Amino acid sequence: MASAATAPQPGEARAVAAVARAVFPARRAVVACAPVNDARALDRAAVGACAALACVAVVPAALAPLWDADVWWILRAGRDMLAESALPQRNRYGFTAPDSPWVMHEWGFGVVYALLARDGLAGLALARLGAVALAAAAASWRAFRDARGWVAALCVAVTLTVYGGRFESPRPVGVTYALACALAAVVFEPAFARRHVALVAALMVVWTNAHGSFPLGVLLAALGAMAPGGDRRARVAALALAALATLANPYGLALHALALRYALGEGGDAVAVVHARIVEWWPLWRDPLRVASAPELAGLVALVAVALASLRDARWRPRALAVLILAAMALRHSRHLGLAGLVGVPLLAGPVEALVARGAWAPRAVPRAVWALCVALPTTLGVALWGAAARSRTEGQWVDASAQDEAVRAMVAELPAGARVFAELPFTGYVVLLGAPRVSVYFDARNDCYPAAVLRRALDLNDGRVAPDEARRWLREAGATHAIARCRSSAARSLAACARVAARDGVCLFRVGE
Repeated sequence: MASAATAPQPGEARAVAAVARAVFPARRAVVACAPVNDARALDRAAVGACAALACVAVVPAALAPLWDADVWWILRAGRDMLAESALPQRNRYGFTAPDSPWVMHEWGFGVVYALLARDGLAGLALARLGAVALAAAAASWRAFRDARGWVAALCVAVTLTVYGGRFESPRPVGVTYALACALAAVVFEPAFARRHVALVAALMVVWTNAHGSFPLGVLLAALGAMAPGGDRRARVAALALAALATLANPYGLALHALALRYALGEGGDAVAVVHARIVEWWPLWRDPLRVASAPELAGLVALVAVALASLRDARWRPRALAVLILAAMALRHSRHLGLAGLVGVPLLAGPVEALVARGAWAPRAVPRAVWALCVALPTTLGVALWGAAARSRTEGQWVDASAQDEAVRAMVAELPAGARVFAELPFTGYVVLLGAPRVSVYFDARNDCYPAAVLRRALDLNDGRVAPDEARRWLREAGATHAIARCRSSAARSLAACARVAARDGVCLFRVGE
């Protein structure tokens, strides 16, 4: 009971009562409405920020100059396939093993790249731009179907900005990540129906003929068959067709055998040498900051934590298993880190949403605004930027000048017909593109179509592990006539006993001699 000193006077009491009657109903209305309004505002802001980041992500895809050791020989092989109407069966570009069997698991990319580059190298940039658009569409579909706006937008933004670095090159291993994103988005669809079966089969046919990582697609389809919801028979049919689709390739089971070799990396063959010597095939823990950024590593830790927490819920267990398998692949071979992030982050939007909503969850319809802002707007911007660059750039400007391409081009042009060249690894594919069939190489980035002994020696020469006199003897025994390497590289140290006949922009041409 209030004391006389603190008790309100009659006039004050009436004023307090009036304020209470006015404020308390308004307060109840504010408390009831503010969370909804704030949530909607937060979702709109998050989608807008996600769209802005997606627009930023397409800029390098549309404009960045081209350079990658794999892109060039794939383009050369594609042009030869179109000219000859036949797929490669033998190592036709390397003089050290010209008859060694070659299963070109990227033959689909070879044909597509040759067609895109018919009017110039600018067309190759469309491949990586298309990959960004497909990955953005797949990530947006999966994330916004499974989570509220700000959660989904955060997942899409992380997918494209933290793990989208591979899109800066049209290298098949990066472009194929978009196919993995699309397949994962489909097989884990809660309302899985017959129409999804056909989409899974089509994606698997494309993936099988585009890149040798296609067994992952079958694994994703198997985990999708375990997912709750949808038509159970349709899920099983999708798995069966995914497995059968892998047989729809011109190399038959030889393609599967090659994929198995790369997965295991054992037996002492060339693939085992690749796993031991090529940095991106090293285990992630061997030298993590050399092959990955701090945000990528932190994201992987977060992915594993969320996936482990989601194993307890039957709804999310298949997705969690998929993410954990992808994380294990990344730990085994660091090149799979980008794949783990691009596929895994959108898949975990649902589990994160369930944690935020404290268990309540239901699939949502993806708003048209999301498609317009997060997919259509960045894609349109990317195509516009690419079109402007394609009209204004010369052919040479589409090749990354920092890769010293003009120097390599000039030196290949100086080589006599029938020259047999040892080229430093970054230049091998470019020499194949520019020189074949007039010039052949000691080895190149195809790797698996060389005997292990040849590849091991080639990498020793490339890494400067061989004394100059011994290196010259090796090259002479193999029949090499010339060598091309950066003048200050490790390879140049191995080539010191060979005569240097030309130098340009930091690249040297050597003559091996008799």
